[in-house]
Amino acid sequence: MQATFAGTSLGSCKSSVQAFKAGPSSTAAPRTAVHVVAQKRVAKKQQVILVRNVPGLGSEGSLKSVPVGYFRNYLRPQGLAAFADANILEKIKRQREEEDRVRMEIKAKAQAMATALATIGKFVIKKKVGEKDAIFGSVTSADLVDAIKMQTGRELDKKTITVPEIKSLGTYEASVKLHPEVTGFFKVVVQKDTSS
Repeated sequence: MQATFAGTSLGSCKSSVQAFKAGPSSTAAPRTAVHVVAQKRVAKKQQVILVRNVPGLGSEGSLKSVPVGYFRNYLRPQGLAAFADANILEKIKRQREEEDRVRMEIKAKAQAMATALATIGKFVIKKKVGEKDAIFGSVTSADLVDAIKMQTGRELDKKTITVPEIKSLGTYEASVKLHPEVTGFFKVVVQKDTSS
């Protein structure tokens, strides 16, 4: 007695399996390889905004392009970064434009001060004099800051002023770093203080 399975006898199933194991018959169609092609390329990187400082990647608020897996598996679960959508990108763009405008204003003020120093040309410092027109003490950056403030009304940082060593009366060249890209030049005239 043969067992039947869903209306098929066990004997006919065995013969089908044996025919499959034996290989393709001469009457069967030849095998062909099937190639599967994805319709859409997968993005390998995406732009994110850092929510906190990430060592080796960037500081808080910076826009970075990172691998998708790094963002999905590490940055987002740790709360270190957020997906940078169009609104965030526009906000960052406006913020950078504002920072650029402020930097340009600061540079323009520094250039205006450099022009003012060049126009004035010289600043007079009066010092007590000893033998052979040697002055008591020396002319310091602080002395120049006071002289510049009296004539321009603007107070400079004495650390930014470069002055040669002045030990006697005369005219000397000096400079002041007003901005990383702007340096002002002027003369220092050291005169004898005749007041008692």
